Amino acid sequence: MLLFRMNRFAFSKLTCVLGGLILNAFVGQHVLAEDTLEIGSSAPALDIEHWVQNGDGKFSKVTSFQKDKVYVVEFWATWCGPCVQSMPHLAALQVKYADKGLQIVSISNEPLEEVEAFLDKSIQDLDGKEVSVEDVTRSYCLTTDPDGSCDKDYMLAAKRDGIPCAFLIGKDSKIEWIGHPMEMEPVLDAILEGKWDREEYIAEQKLIAEVQTTIGGLARSKKYAEAAKAVDGFLERVTDKRLQFGLLKSKIDLQILAKADETALLESYKTLFASCESEPLFVQDVAWSAFEKFSEQKFKNKQILEVSISAVEKVIPGVEGGDKANMFDTVARLNHAIGKKEAALQAQLQSVQFSDGSDEGGFQQFLEELQAEIKSDSLKSDSKEPKLP
Repeated sequence: MLLFRMNRFAFSKLTCVLGGLILNAFVGQHVLAEDTLEIGSSAPALDIEHWVQNGDGKFSKVTSFQKDKVYVVEFWATWCGPCVQSMPHLAALQVKYADKGLQIVSISNEPLEEVEAFLDKSIQDLDGKEVSVEDVTRSYCLTTDPDGSCDKDYMLAAKRDGIPCAFLIGKDSKIEWIGHPMEMEPVLDAILEGKWDREEYIAEQKLIAEVQTTIGGLARSKKYAEAAKAVDGFLERVTDKRLQFGLLKSKIDLQILAKADETALLESYKTLFASCESEPLFVQDVAWSAFEKFSEQKFKNKQILEVSISAVEKVIPGVEGGDKANMFDTVARLNHAIGKKEAALQAQLQSVQFSDGSDEGGFQQFLEELQAEIKSDSLKSDSKEPKLP
Protein backbone atom coordinates (compact mmCIF):
# COMPACT_ATOMS: atom_id res chain seq x y z
CA MET A 1 0.00 0.00 0.00
CA LEU A 2 1.37 3.41 -0.95
CA LEU A 3 2.13 5.88 1.81
CA PHE A 4 0.90 9.42 1.22
CA ARG A 5 2.66 12.40 2.74
CA MET A 6 1.31 15.84 3.45
CA ASN A 7 3.11 19.19 3.70
CA ARG A 8 6.36 17.61 2.62
CA PHE A 9 8.28 20.61 1.39
CA ALA A 10 9.70 23.89 2.59
CA PHE A 11 9.40 26.06 -0.49
CA SER A 12 12.06 28.57 -1.52
CA LYS A 13 11.65 32.25 -0.78
CA LEU A 14 10.36 32.81 -4.31
CA THR A 15 6.84 32.20 -3.13
CA CYS A 16 4.55 30.07 -1.07
CA VAL A 17 2.35 27.47 -2.70
CA LEU A 18 0.66 29.30 -5.57
CA GLY A 19 -1.64 26.67 -6.96
CA GLY A 20 -5.23 25.97 -6.08
CA LEU A 21 -8.45 26.28 -7.96
CA ILE A 22 -8.86 30.03 -7.56
CA LEU A 23 -5.32 30.95 -6.53
CA ASN A 24 -5.97 30.63 -2.81
CA ALA A 25 -2.43 31.74 -2.02
CA PHE A 26 -3.34 35.20 -3.26
CA VAL A 27 -6.43 35.61 -1.09
CA GLY A 28 -6.03 38.67 1.11
CA GLN A 29 -3.07 39.98 -0.89
CA HIS A 30 -4.97 42.21 -3.29
CA VAL A 31 -5.18 45.99 -3.17
CA LEU A 32 -7.97 47.08 -0.90
CA ALA A 33 -10.81 49.53 -1.40
CA GLU A 34 -10.15 53.26 -1.32
CA ASP A 35 -11.53 53.75 2.20
CA THR A 36 -9.14 51.26 3.75
CA LEU A 37 -5.49 51.14 4.74
CA GLU A 38 -3.70 49.88 1.63
CA ILE A 39 -0.36 49.71 -0.12
CA GLY A 40 0.87 53.29 -0.52
CA SER A 41 -1.14 54.65 2.42
CA SER A 42 0.67 56.66 5.07
CA ALA A 43 1.32 54.46 8.08
CA PRO A 44 -0.87 55.45 11.05
CA ALA A 45 0.92 56.65 14.18
CA LEU A 46 1.35 54.09 16.95
CA ASP A 47 -0.16 54.55 20.40
CA ILE A 48 1.06 51.45 22.24
CA GLU A 49 0.38 51.13 25.95
CA HIS A 50 3.04 48.62 27.04
CA TRP A 51 6.55 48.06 25.65
CA VAL A 52 7.61 44.69 27.05
CA GLN A 53 10.85 44.19 25.11
CA ASN A 54 12.89 46.85 23.31
CA GLY A 55 16.04 45.16 22.08
CA ASP A 56 17.68 45.46 25.49
CA GLY A 57 17.36 49.23 25.30
CA LYS A 58 18.57 49.58 21.70
CA PHE A 59 15.22 50.85 20.44
CA SER A 60 13.13 53.85 21.44
CA LYS A 61 9.36 53.71 21.67
CA VAL A 62 7.78 54.45 18.30
CA THR A 63 4.88 56.81 17.79
CA SER A 64 5.50 58.35 14.38
CA PHE A 65 7.88 56.87 11.81
CA GLN A 66 11.25 58.40 11.01
CA LYS A 67 12.29 59.17 7.46
CA ASP A 68 14.81 56.75 5.90
CA LYS A 69 14.06 54.06 8.48
CA VAL A 70 12.13 50.86 7.72
CA TYR A 71 9.65 49.35 10.17
CA VAL A 72 7.76 46.11 10.54
CA VAL A 73 4.55 46.47 12.54
CA GLU A 74 3.39 42.93 13.29
CA PHE A 75 0.26 41.77 15.09
CA TRP A 76 0.37 38.67 17.26
CA ALA A 77 -1.14 36.95 20.32
CA THR A 78 0.09 34.52 22.96
CA TRP A 79 -2.57 31.94 21.94
CA CYS A 80 -1.63 32.05 18.25
CA GLY A 81 0.61 29.12 17.29
CA PRO A 82 1.80 30.59 13.95
CA CYS A 83 2.61 33.85 15.74
CA VAL A 84 4.85 32.01 18.19
CA GLN A 85 6.48 30.07 15.35
CA SER A 86 7.29 33.37 13.63
CA MET A 87 9.13 34.82 16.64
CA PRO A 88 12.57 33.29 15.98
CA HIS A 89 12.32 34.41 12.35
CA LEU A 90 11.47 37.96 13.39
CA ALA A 91 14.36 37.98 15.84
CA ALA A 92 16.75 36.80 13.13
CA LEU A 93 15.56 39.49 10.71
CA GLN A 94 16.00 42.19 13.35
CA VAL A 95 19.58 41.10 13.97
CA LYS A 96 20.32 40.72 10.26
CA TYR A 97 19.04 44.16 9.26
CA ALA A 98 19.61 46.20 12.43
CA ASP A 99 22.48 48.18 10.89
CA LYS A 100 20.28 49.05 7.88
CA GLY A 101 17.73 50.95 9.92
CA LEU A 102 15.12 48.24 10.57
CA GLN A 103 12.93 48.23 13.67
CA ILE A 104 10.41 45.47 14.29
CA VAL A 105 7.48 46.20 16.57
CA SER A 106 5.17 43.29 17.45
CA ILE A 107 1.82 44.23 18.96
CA SER A 108 -0.62 42.08 20.94
CA ASN A 109 -3.94 43.33 22.32
CA GLU A 110 -3.84 41.18 25.46
CA PRO A 111 -3.48 42.31 29.08
CA LEU A 112 0.10 43.07 30.11
CA GLU A 113 0.02 40.33 32.74
CA GLU A 114 -0.71 37.66 30.11
CA VAL A 115 2.13 38.80 27.88
CA GLU A 116 4.61 39.02 30.75
CA ALA A 117 3.66 35.52 31.92
CA PHE A 118 4.07 34.27 28.37
CA LEU A 119 7.73 35.32 28.35
CA ASP A 120 8.58 32.24 30.43
CA LYS A 121 7.15 29.85 27.84
CA SER A 122 9.67 27.59 26.08
CA ILE A 123 9.80 27.54 22.29
CA GLN A 124 12.29 26.32 19.69
CA ASP A 125 14.74 28.74 18.13
CA LEU A 126 15.91 28.47 14.51
CA ASP A 127 18.47 25.84 15.54
CA GLY A 128 15.81 23.70 17.21
CA LYS A 129 17.00 24.50 20.74
CA GLU A 130 14.54 25.06 23.58
CA VAL A 131 14.66 28.70 24.71
CA SER A 132 12.32 31.07 26.46
CA VAL A 133 10.11 33.53 24.61
CA GLU A 134 11.85 36.27 26.57
CA ASP A 135 15.23 35.27 25.14
CA VAL A 136 13.94 34.85 21.58
CA THR A 137 12.17 38.22 21.47
CA ARG A 138 14.92 40.13 23.24
CA SER A 139 16.34 41.49 19.98
CA TYR A 140 13.18 43.30 18.82
CA CYS A 141 10.24 45.21 20.27
CA LEU A 142 7.53 43.07 21.83
CA THR A 143 4.53 45.09 22.96
CA THR A 144 0.88 44.92 23.87
CA ASP A 145 -1.93 47.41 23.39
CA PRO A 146 -5.00 46.25 25.34
CA ASP A 147 -7.19 49.20 24.33
CA GLY A 148 -7.05 47.98 20.72
CA SER A 149 -6.21 51.34 19.14
CA CYS A 150 -3.44 49.83 16.99
CA ASP A 151 -5.71 46.98 15.95
CA LYS A 152 -8.27 49.52 14.82
CA ASP A 153 -5.78 51.68 12.93
CA TYR A 154 -4.08 48.77 11.15
CA MET A 155 -5.89 45.44 11.17
CA LEU A 156 -9.44 46.73 10.96
CA ALA A 157 -8.52 49.55 8.58
CA ALA A 158 -6.82 47.06 6.26
CA LYS A 159 -9.70 44.59 6.66
CA ARG A 160 -7.39 41.92 8.00
CA ASP A 161 -8.75 39.33 10.40
CA GLY A 162 -5.92 36.82 10.64
CA ILE A 163 -2.69 36.86 12.63
CA PRO A 164 0.24 36.94 12.47
CA CYS A 165 0.03 39.84 10.08
CA ALA A 166 2.91 42.17 9.23
CA PHE A 167 2.82 45.68 7.76
CA LEU A 168 6.08 46.79 6.12
CA ILE A 169 6.58 50.54 6.36
CA GLY A 170 9.10 52.05 3.98
CA LYS A 171 11.57 54.89 4.18
CA ASP A 172 8.87 57.44 3.31
CA SER A 173 6.61 56.18 6.12
CA LYS A 174 4.13 54.54 3.74
CA ILE A 175 2.80 50.99 3.67
CA GLU A 176 4.82 48.89 1.23
CA TRP A 177 3.50 45.40 1.85
CA ILE A 178 1.02 43.49 4.05
CA GLY A 179 1.15 39.76 4.73
CA HIS A 180 2.46 36.87 6.79
CA PRO A 181 5.77 37.69 8.52
CA MET A 182 7.33 34.41 7.37
CA GLU A 183 6.93 35.55 3.75
CA MET A 184 8.25 39.10 3.98
CA GLU A 185 12.03 38.68 3.87
CA PRO A 186 12.45 39.07 0.07
CA VAL A 187 10.31 42.22 0.16
CA LEU A 188 12.10 43.56 3.22
CA ASP A 189 15.46 42.97 1.59
CA ALA A 190 14.35 44.78 -1.58
CA ILE A 191 13.04 47.76 0.42
CA LEU A 192 16.24 48.11 2.43
CA GLU A 193 18.36 47.82 -0.71
CA GLY A 194 16.28 50.44 -2.53
CA LYS A 195 15.12 47.91 -5.14
CA TRP A 196 11.45 47.74 -4.21
CA ASP A 197 8.99 49.09 -6.78
CA ARG A 198 5.78 49.91 -4.95
CA GLU A 199 3.84 50.89 -8.07
CA GLU A 200 4.78 47.69 -9.84
CA TYR A 201 3.65 45.73 -6.82
CA ILE A 202 0.31 47.59 -6.72
CA ALA A 203 -0.23 46.82 -10.41
CA GLU A 204 0.58 43.18 -9.78
CA GLN A 205 -1.90 43.01 -6.91
CA LYS A 206 -4.61 44.56 -9.06
CA LEU A 207 -4.00 41.90 -11.67
CA ILE A 208 -4.18 39.21 -8.98
CA ALA A 209 -7.51 40.63 -7.79
CA GLU A 210 -8.79 40.50 -11.38
CA VAL A 211 -7.63 36.89 -11.66
CA GLN A 212 -9.42 35.99 -8.45
CA THR A 213 -12.64 37.66 -9.52
CA THR A 214 -12.69 36.24 -13.04
CA ILE A 215 -11.41 32.71 -12.57
CA GLY A 216 -12.84 32.30 -9.10
CA GLY A 217 -16.27 33.43 -10.29
CA LEU A 218 -16.28 31.01 -13.21
CA ALA A 219 -15.08 28.16 -11.02
CA ARG A 220 -17.71 28.80 -8.39
CA SER A 221 -20.31 28.67 -11.17
CA LYS A 222 -18.79 25.33 -12.25
CA LYS A 223 -17.82 26.77 -15.62
CA TYR A 224 -14.49 24.99 -15.43
CA ALA A 225 -13.70 24.88 -19.15
CA GLU A 226 -14.34 28.62 -19.45
CA ALA A 227 -12.20 29.26 -16.39
CA ALA A 228 -9.32 27.25 -17.89
CA LYS A 229 -9.61 29.27 -21.09
CA ALA A 230 -9.58 32.48 -19.05
CA VAL A 231 -6.28 31.36 -17.52
CA ASP A 232 -4.74 31.38 -21.00
CA GLY A 233 -5.81 34.99 -21.40
CA PHE A 234 -4.18 36.01 -18.14
CA LEU A 235 -0.99 34.14 -18.98
CA GLU A 236 -0.55 36.45 -21.95
CA ARG A 237 -0.50 39.40 -19.54
CA VAL A 238 1.74 37.94 -16.84
CA THR A 239 5.53 38.10 -16.80
CA ASP A 240 6.15 37.27 -13.13
CA LYS A 241 7.26 33.64 -12.79
CA ARG A 242 5.39 33.19 -9.53
CA LEU A 243 2.08 34.19 -11.05
CA GLN A 244 2.70 32.08 -14.14
CA PHE A 245 3.29 29.06 -11.93
CA GLY A 246 0.10 29.67 -9.95
CA LEU A 247 -1.99 30.19 -13.07
CA LEU A 248 -0.64 27.11 -14.82
CA LYS A 249 -1.20 24.96 -11.77
CA SER A 250 -4.75 26.27 -11.46
CA LYS A 251 -5.37 25.54 -15.13
CA ILE A 252 -4.58 21.87 -14.56
CA ASP A 253 -7.05 21.70 -11.67
CA LEU A 254 -9.69 23.34 -13.84
CA GLN A 255 -9.03 21.02 -16.78
CA ILE A 256 -9.45 18.00 -14.52
CA LEU A 257 -12.71 19.37 -13.16
CA ALA A 258 -13.88 20.07 -16.72
CA LYS A 259 -12.91 16.50 -17.73
CA ALA A 260 -10.82 17.98 -20.50
CA ASP A 261 -9.10 15.90 -23.17
CA GLU A 262 -6.12 14.26 -21.48
CA THR A 263 -3.82 15.07 -24.39
CA ALA A 264 -4.44 18.74 -23.62
CA LEU A 265 -3.86 18.00 -19.94
CA LEU A 266 -0.50 16.41 -20.80
CA GLU A 267 0.53 19.57 -22.66
CA SER A 268 -0.43 21.68 -19.66
CA TYR A 269 1.80 19.56 -17.44
CA LYS A 270 4.69 19.93 -19.87
CA THR A 271 4.25 23.70 -19.87
CA LEU A 272 4.03 23.80 -16.06
CA PHE A 273 7.21 21.77 -15.62
CA ALA A 274 9.03 24.01 -18.09
CA SER A 275 7.90 27.10 -16.16
CA CYS A 276 9.42 25.95 -12.87
CA GLU A 277 12.46 23.91 -13.90
CA SER A 278 14.75 26.43 -12.19
CA GLU A 279 12.94 25.78 -8.89
CA PRO A 280 13.48 22.10 -7.98
CA LEU A 281 11.01 22.12 -5.09
CA PHE A 282 8.27 23.42 -7.36
CA VAL A 283 9.02 20.62 -9.82
CA GLN A 284 8.77 18.20 -6.91
CA ASP A 285 5.45 19.67 -5.83
CA VAL A 286 3.94 19.37 -9.30
CA ALA A 287 5.19 15.80 -9.75
CA TRP A 288 3.83 14.68 -6.37
CA SER A 289 0.52 16.36 -7.15
CA ALA A 290 0.39 14.47 -10.47
CA PHE A 291 1.01 11.21 -8.61
CA GLU A 292 -1.81 11.95 -6.17
CA LYS A 293 -4.24 12.91 -8.92
CA PHE A 294 -3.42 9.76 -10.88
CA SER A 295 -3.82 7.63 -7.73
CA GLU A 296 -7.20 9.28 -7.13
CA GLN A 297 -8.15 8.45 -10.76
CA LYS A 298 -8.58 12.09 -11.71
CA PHE A 299 -6.80 11.28 -14.96
CA LYS A 300 -5.58 8.07 -16.62
CA ASN A 301 -2.86 9.26 -19.01
CA LYS A 302 0.35 7.56 -17.87
CA GLN A 303 2.39 9.85 -20.10
CA ILE A 304 1.79 12.59 -17.54
CA LEU A 305 3.59 10.48 -14.95
CA GLU A 306 6.42 9.75 -17.37
CA VAL A 307 6.83 13.48 -17.98
CA SER A 308 6.79 14.00 -14.22
CA ILE A 309 9.53 11.41 -13.72
CA SER A 310 11.73 13.08 -16.34
CA ALA A 311 11.17 16.51 -14.80
CA VAL A 312 12.15 15.39 -11.30
CA GLU A 313 15.16 13.38 -12.49
CA LYS A 314 16.39 16.48 -14.31
CA VAL A 315 16.51 18.58 -11.13
CA ILE A 316 17.65 15.94 -8.64
CA PRO A 317 21.39 16.66 -9.15
CA GLY A 318 20.85 20.21 -7.94
CA VAL A 319 19.45 19.33 -4.50
CA GLU A 320 20.90 17.76 -1.36
CA GLY A 321 19.96 15.72 1.70
CA GLY A 322 16.32 15.38 2.62
CA ASP A 323 15.15 17.12 -0.55
CA LYS A 324 17.05 14.61 -2.66
CA ALA A 325 15.53 11.75 -0.65
CA ASN A 326 12.03 13.15 -1.21
CA MET A 327 12.63 13.48 -4.93
CA PHE A 328 13.91 9.93 -5.37
CA ASP A 329 10.91 8.74 -3.36
CA THR A 330 8.59 10.64 -5.71
CA VAL A 331 10.30 9.10 -8.74
CA ALA A 332 9.89 5.67 -7.15
CA ARG A 333 6.18 6.11 -6.55
CA LEU A 334 5.58 7.49 -10.03
CA ASN A 335 7.39 4.53 -11.58
CA HIS A 336 5.43 2.13 -9.40
CA ALA A 337 2.17 3.75 -10.47
CA ILE A 338 2.90 3.05 -14.15
CA GLY A 339 4.09 -0.49 -13.47
CA LYS A 340 7.86 0.02 -13.66
CA LYS A 341 8.64 -1.77 -10.42
CA GLU A 342 12.36 -2.32 -10.94
CA ALA A 343 12.86 1.37 -11.73
CA ALA A 344 10.79 2.19 -8.65
CA LEU A 345 13.00 -0.07 -6.53
CA GLN A 346 16.23 1.54 -7.75
CA ALA A 347 14.87 5.03 -7.05
CA GLN A 348 13.65 4.05 -3.60
CA LEU A 349 17.06 2.63 -2.71
CA GLN A 350 18.44 6.08 -3.51
CA SER A 351 15.73 7.69 -1.41
CA VAL A 352 16.70 5.67 1.64
CA GLN A 353 20.39 6.37 0.99
CA PHE A 354 19.89 10.14 1.03
CA SER A 355 17.37 10.17 3.87
CA ASP A 356 18.47 12.08 6.97
CA GLY A 357 17.30 9.20 9.13
CA SER A 358 14.05 10.71 10.35
CA ASP A 359 12.24 8.79 7.58
CA GLU A 360 9.19 11.03 7.86
CA GLY A 361 8.08 10.00 4.39
CA GLY A 362 8.12 6.29 5.14
CA PHE A 363 11.02 5.75 2.73
CA GLN A 364 12.21 2.51 4.31
CA GLN A 365 8.70 1.12 4.61
CA PHE A 366 7.95 1.79 0.95
CA LEU A 367 11.27 0.19 0.00
CA GLU A 368 10.34 -2.96 1.91
CA GLU A 369 6.90 -2.98 0.27
CA LEU A 370 8.51 -2.77 -3.16
CA GLN A 371 10.97 -5.55 -2.37
CA ALA A 372 8.16 -7.79 -1.10
CA GLU A 373 6.01 -7.06 -4.14
CA ILE A 374 8.80 -7.79 -6.61
CA LYS A 375 9.68 -11.02 -4.76
CA SER A 376 6.02 -12.08 -4.84
CA ASP A 377 5.83 -11.37 -8.58
CA SER A 378 8.94 -13.47 -9.10
CA LEU A 379 7.51 -16.41 -7.14
CA LYS A 380 4.27 -16.26 -9.11
CA SER A 381 6.20 -16.21 -12.35
CA ASP A 382 8.28 -19.23 -11.29
CA SER A 383 5.17 -21.19 -10.33
CA LYS A 384 3.70 -20.71 -13.80
CA GLU A 385 6.73 -22.14 -15.61
CA PRO A 386 6.15 -25.70 -16.91
CA LYS A 387 8.01 -28.39 -14.98
CA LEU A 388 10.56 -30.48 -16.89
CA PRO A 389 9.79 -34.21 -17.14
